[in-house]
Amino acid sequence: MGENPAGSAPGDTEIRSGWRSVLRDMAATADEYRDRGWTTLELHPGDSVLVDSDARTGLDVVLPGPEYEDLESLTADHAFTDVDVFRGGHGGMVYLLVVEKDPDGETAVFVPAYYDAGSSRAKLETVRADGELRLFCRRLNDDYVEFVHGDVTPFLPESFRDE
Repeated sequence: MGENPAGSAPGDTEIRSGWRSVLRDMAATADEYRDRGWTTLELHPGDSVLVDSDARTGLDVVLPGPEYEDLESLTADHAFTDVDVFRGGHGGMVYLLVVEKDPDGETAVFVPAYYDAGSSRAKLETVRADGELRLFCRRLNDDYVEFVHGDVTPFLPESFRDE
């Protein structure tokens, strides 16, 4: 059970387990919002990474086409002015559940994400220095919906926030 099958990265089982936990939390939290009468959209990124380039700096998640289209439609009709960020970590990985909220329209978008804190130190420094985190929810063709957050603290790993 604890063996490392050929071709899998060390800790791969722990990473998958952490990601499954985030998705379970997302489903349960979205159910709570729906029970209160909110419209919800749960996203299921195929990839998630911190980026720091000329094109984008922030957290980048890649979405399947239909989910991206649903997100694009919701953001055209709603102003997402509030956010809740749930953060956990294990083995250097940071797992996030970002809930983008339009309280007036009672609509919430759930964005699960993850990144490797150890290999992302320079990117985290840039985010902290900029004083904002941009969340890019995009398609493979680079179309994206962007959420901008002025408080970066909830997105940072615990150890990084204490420096």
